Amino acid sequence: MTHKPSTRRFLARTVAALAFLTATLATTAMAQSTTIPILNPRFNMDTLPCSPGGNCNSYGITGWVTGPQTYVLKASTSQFPSAPVTGLYIALVGTSTSSGSILQTVGATVQANTTYILSVEIGARADEVFTGYQVMLMAGNVTLVSGHRATPVGGTFVIETITYQSGATPAQLGQPLQILVRSMGNGQTAVANVGLTSMPTAQ
Repeated sequence: MTHKPSTRRFLARTVAALAFLTATLATTAMAQSTTIPILNPRFNMDTLPCSPGGNCNSYGITGWVTGPQTYVLKASTSQFPSAPVTGLYIALVGTSTSSGSILQTVGATVQANTTYILSVEIGARADEVFTGYQVMLMAGNVTLVSGHRATPVGGTFVIETITYQSGATPAQLGQPLQILVRSMGNGQTAVANVGLTSMPTAQ
């Protein structure tokens, strides 16, 4: 006599198979993701001997081309309540009198059928006015994608993530990738961390 598996057993096996497939696909996707190196992504290469606070800063940021009124700061809890006692290194972009920017050209170039994901931690100081920002992924000085949706409240950071899919024949094929963050208006934007990854786009 042939016994048919119960519906409950069949469903359990189906769920288990789907879970295994999902985990496999996720693992494969993670394995294909590549981190693109960024020089000084946390802005802590320029160590400052002063005590953390609004006056502990220095113009010029290693690895980055800086626009006007842009510098590195070792912030204290007065600027960001979650800052460690030893201070939090950040890039400060712009001031109350001028907008500013940071730009870096990385070693990777635009490849066909590739997805690029740029993530930037954007912050608003607790003791300064925040007037907005723009994050851009560029290549050959041409903007590929930009974003400005994240809105941090004073003393906090949020993550802005933008995605660019190059397609089969990108106009900037072979051009070096560039990361640009700039402030909007006369205010200050804080940047705590920058990350860039790539992965093959599903065909």
